[in-house]
Formats: sequence, C-alpha cells, structure tokens
Amino acid sequence: MPPNDPNSLSRRAFLQRSTLAAATVGLSQISGLSQTTDELLAGEDAKSSEAVDKDAPQMRVLLHEANGEPLDRDRVKTLNARDLENDTLPQAIASAEGRARVTLANEPIQVSCRLKVPGFGEVYCYADNNGKGYTKPETIEFVVDAAATRLQRVREKLERSHGVPTTPEFDKHFSAAAKSIPEEPKEARIAAAYESLAHGLHSGEMLALQVARHRIAKLAAPRKDFLFGAAISHYTEGGNFVKHFKEAFNFGTGSWYTWGQKADPLEQRIDYGRMDQSVQWCLDQKLVTRNFGYVYLTGGATPEWFRSWPYQKILPEYKRIVAMTTRRYHGRVPYVEVMNEAHDKANLFRLSHAQMLELAREACKSAREGSPTVKRMINHCCLWSENAKRKNDDGSRRWSPFRFLKDCVKAGVEFEVIGLQLYYPQQDLFEIDRMVDRFAVFKKPIFITEIGCNSMDGLDAASMGKTRLVPGWHGPWTETMQADWLEGLYTLCYSKPEFGAIQWWDFADYGGHFWPHGGLLHKDYTPKQSFLRLLKLQKDWGVSKV
Repeated sequence: MPPNDPNSLSRRAFLQRSTLAAATVGLSQISGLSQTTDELLAGEDAKSSEAVDKDAPQMRVLLHEANGEPLDRDRVKTLNARDLENDTLPQAIASAEGRARVTLANEPIQVSCRLKVPGFGEVYCYADNNGKGYTKPETIEFVVDAAATRLQRVREKLERSHGVPTTPEFDKHFSAAAKSIPEEPKEARIAAAYESLAHGLHSGEMLALQVARHRIAKLAAPRKDFLFGAAISHYTEGGNFVKHFKEAFNFGTGSWYTWGQKADPLEQRIDYGRMDQSVQWCLDQKLVTRNFGYVYLTGGATPEWFRSWPYQKILPEYKRIVAMTTRRYHGRVPYVEVMNEAHDKANLFRLSHAQMLELAREACKSAREGSPTVKRMINHCCLWSENAKRKNDDGSRRWSPFRFLKDCVKAGVEFEVIGLQLYYPQQDLFEIDRMVDRFAVFKKPIFITEIGCNSMDGLDAASMGKTRLVPGWHGPWTETMQADWLEGLYTLCYSKPEFGAIQWWDFADYGGHFWPHGGLLHKDYTPKQSFLRLLKLQKDWGVSKV
C-alpha cells in the first residue's frame, strides 16, 4: 500500500495488511512466544513453560461441568494460577480431562478457569480460599470453591458500597448464591455449586453496575470532557461512516506513520504522509486526537533493516523518532502513545527488564523534548497477564501490565496517561471492575484505548480473528448482547473519575477488523444496536453530540 494512502490507517490494520502473511516469522519472535492471531486476541490458552516436578508441593483441582461430567482437556487448559493481587504466576500445571495439578508457589495463590455456567454464560471464574489463597497440598472441587469465592467478593463489595441502594433482583440473586451446598452426593454438590455460582455471578454484575449508576447520578454535572472515540479507519470513504462517527465521538486515533524500506538515507526512514492526513481529518472534524510516538517492539511494527540492530543502536533511534514525531505534531495532537505492550508481550529484540525500563524512560523523555505539552501514554494489552504463564527466556517472571507500571514508576519513567485495552468478554463485568480499579493507585488518568466484543455468534472470516470462536458472555452473541456489554463497560468507566476516555476500536465490520463481528456498524455502515445504545447512554448522561 502506498505510504500516503490514508486508508492504511490504524495500527491493527497496518499490522494485518503489511505482515499477516509473515506473522509466523515476525510475530513469533515476541517474548519467545508463537504469536498466532488467536493469541493476539487473547493468549488465554498459553501453556506453562515448565514441566511439573512430582516432588514439588502441589494442589489438585477437580473440574466438572454442571451435569457432573469431567471438563474436557481443552477447557482444563484455561486453568491458571494467580497471585492474590490477580496477576498470573508461572506455575507448572499438569492437566488432564476433569483435573489438574498445580505446583504451589512461595506465596498464596488463587486459581481461575473458564466455565460454562448454566443461567449465566461462559466466563472465567476464580477460587481463592476465602481470600486467603492456597498454600498447602490439598484437593479442591473448583466450582464449589469458585462459588464461595464469588459470594465472598460480592459480600465485600456490598459492605463497602455504603449508601448505594440494592434492587429486589440483586437481593434475590445474592440470597440464592448464599444457599448452602451439600457435601454429598457428588453430582448434587456440583449442581448446587453451579447454581450458587450463577447467582453469584449475576449479583456481582448487578452490584457493580448499581454502584456505577449511583456514582453517575451523584455527579455535580455531566462529564463534558469525557472522550468517546474510535479508530478512524476508512474515514476517506465519507458518507455514513463520517456521519455516524461525528454523531457519537469527540475523540479519534489517527494513522501510524510509514517506515522506509531502507535505513538510509536517514531523513527517509520515516514517512509521515498518512499520519499527517489522518491528524488533519481529526482536526477538521474538531476531534481530540491521539497518535503514535512510537515504541512497539513487534515484527509488524519494525522494519526488516531495524530488526538486527543491537540495543546500543535501538535506543538512540527510538529516542530520535519519538522526539521527531511529537515535535512535528506539537500543539495539534494532545495525546501520544509512546509505548505499547512492552510488558513482556511485545519484545522482538528480547530486551531484559532493565533495558525495557530504560527504553521506556528515555522514550518518554524524548516525547517531552519534542513537545512540552503533549500527554504521554503507555498502553497495555492482556490485563490478566495471560501470556505470563511462561517465564521469560532468562527465567524471570513476566510482567503483568500492573507490575510493569509499578516498575516504570520505580525506574523514574515519566508519563501522564495509562492506556488499557479491554477485549475481555470472557471476563464478567464484576471481575473487569475489580481489575481496572487496581490501576487507580497510580493516580493518573486512565484511557480505555481499545475495546470490542461480538455482535453475533460464529466465525468471522473477514476479521483478523477469522479462526477464533469467542465464548458467549451471557449465551450466544447477538446484537442485543453486544449492546448490553457496551452499556455495562461504558457505565463502569464513565462513573470512575480517574477514567477519561473509552475508544471502541473497530467502528465498523469493514473487513480486516480486529475483533470478530466487533464493529458498532455493519459492513455497509448501517448502525448496530450497540451504536444506538451508545447514543442513548450519551443522551441519558447529558453528553450527547446530537
């Protein structure tokens, strides 16, 4: 595609169009993992990198379907160990049909697994031994412990939610979740645990949303400065795409620049043609704009001539590019994504943690040298650190986004905005609420930079995730369910003062979109229910553009 073609727009589109054919070569180098499209979407099924030592202390986890049959091996593989702060631990796990052995850690652990819960849907569920974690060899029936854990977490949130009225529906589910689970017979115990878990899942989501709506109702004024956005891919097509974009959004992410085919001459390494055009379009539409700095260490984001460079040459080159980019757009683009997925997810050069932190610090410093006013963002995927089931090549524990940010702060990395990608329909709203709340401790604005879920069930051959079936949150995906998901996530985030933006990534199912059936518009740019629901939410909150 020509460098100045404004339709080669988004980071996702660029990576797909320029490198999908070579993905097994370029992307497989990231952090030592084989990066298939499925793993780019989630990576939730990554295996532990270590074999189980039979002499090491282990806990045994029994996993059953609601009818008492053993969980099949593929779903057992979604089991993972986590610390009590909710980051993945690289514990060795041996799995078989209906059971797994998890090597214990030198700290208390919890375990999670994706279950099909009748009356709710298919989501990740958690067992944490009533908040104490597991520390000694024992055998647990996962669904029984998961039901107890969910009930305890909902009870704790309820106790903290002073002044928030509950609803009769919540009270009904909460009471049903608290019913005792019989010890015997096994089939009745499992069935009762699933029933308790379903009610606990519903009551947790209801409570999280009730708290959020209560906060919104107490706002002194509508949040007129809150940013609603999407990637501007296909903006040159005009028509309904532009019409609907302007209806819903005050925020847009522009195109990435183009790398030159050769390292020399120096002044031709970067072509800003398409970025210039996309930024100008955003400005013409009076949209707040975000663009890229940009340190993204993947095969698709790194030209061939750059990939063989040593760190001693990589660091100054990224410093030069980041400073040059922010200088070029100073005063026109208020937000720049300086670094993306650097938490042991995108690491083409296999940098050490110390090198990655230095690169983050120097890239952010260079962004400030280029523009004294631009707000610098560090962006993250994989909030549940799915890729951290394996250790790094040097044996170190992989960063979660949260732990990476903690180390950035310790290392003196200066930035203004935290970016979080939130493609997690396999996590329920309550657990998402718990996860994103962790990032408030950094006391920085938080932007949801990418979000999406399905509007229909089944494969989507036109998407980047053409081979991936996404489990149904509350049953088979429909346009109504996508709209419900959108309403839930937007309500949670809009209610939190530390959150300043939400960007639904794929505005339409135009082909080459990232998430299967994930657009707010159909391929012909007619609205789905989710788009109409977003407009209604904005109207209800007093922030509508129309």
